[in-house]
Amino acid sequence: MFERIARHWQSFGETEPYWSVLTNPLFFKDTLPEHIDGFFEHGRSDVERSLNYLRRADLACEHVERALDFGCGVGRLTVALARYANTVVGVDISPGHLREAEKSAARFGIDNAQFRLISNVADLDTIGNFDLIVSRIVLQHNPPPVMAALYRKLLGCLRPRGMAVVQMPTYIAGQSFAVAPYLSGPEEPMEMNALPQHEIFSIIEASGCRVIEVRECSHLGDVDGISHTFAVQRRA
Repeated sequence: MFERIARHWQSFGETEPYWSVLTNPLFFKDTLPEHIDGFFEHGRSDVERSLNYLRRADLACEHVERALDFGCGVGRLTVALARYANTVVGVDISPGHLREAEKSAARFGIDNAQFRLISNVADLDTIGNFDLIVSRIVLQHNPPPVMAALYRKLLGCLRPRGMAVVQMPTYIAGQSFAVAPYLSGPEEPMEMNALPQHEIFSIIEASGCRVIEVRECSHLGDVDGISHTFAVQRRA
């Protein structure tokens, strides 16, 4: 399942890397130059929104040693996270997106960003531990078993008292999932999936984390469903 998703996103990375991150026609290659500042401003707003979950709980998120932007794409959040960490690591499954992410870091004079390519879920065991993890509009493009596996791995990357702010759909009307039909059925280049909230809470508990805040958010576009952002902290 992971390989299937990677294949499509690697294609997006070679054709329309910015549009695939934020599916607004303004961010197609032909119109991107005049709108690229707005693209990265959107990323800055998303990072500030993510950190506000932690600020409201009086958690020390303003300056951390290591931060992770999971599913970094072209560096939309990485650039904004760089000011809050000594080192920020952007991870993605698409070489094309990562090439653009490196250009984004150079464009904004970011010298504390690193970028890593992963080719399977187990690669997350090799990226080290983090004080802060942020991921938005990423996990939703994976089938539910992969969403669960990735979220479990991400929480496993947290240092004691480390914080994670991760967005995921928790309900999509009419959606059901079974592995065999999924693998044998037609492929959607950019699929949208949900992971039920009770499963997310089970992963949080099993990972030794506590919930800081959960808030419904609007990251589904025209899809009839519900998305939530989960802010958690790993226990000491």
